Amino acid sequence: MSATAPPKLQRSAGLRVTGEIAVGTVLGGKYQIESVLGRGGMAVVFAAKHLTLGHEVAVKVLRPDFGGSPERAQRIVREARAAASLTGENATRVIDIAALDSGEPYIVMERLHGSDLSRAL
Repeated sequence: MSATAPPKLQRSAGLRVTGEIAVGTVLGGKYQIESVLGRGGMAVVFAAKHLTLGHEVAVKVLRPDFGGSPERAQRIVREARAAASLTGENATRVIDIAALDSGEPYIVMERLHGSDLSRAL
């Protein structure tokens, strides 16, 4: 992949982010959206379940106003690669990366359970 070429990501046919992904939506034919875990400045993180394996996962989807450019897509691919290279009990495992049909990339990660640090503070 060159520095200027957009990454080639498998796309989830027919799905577009227009604000929220509906509960029950299946991404990539295997990750069913269950709820919103959190929202940030650039992305929304959803709780989902792998339909075949039954594993709980977290799906990070760039907001449509951030996901459309090749530079933004490359950024999330770099983020996924960097996170995937980390190992250890304090690192969240990256499971998959793909894109919605409209081009917004998403990262599938292991879902961790715990308390929110901002609430603790």
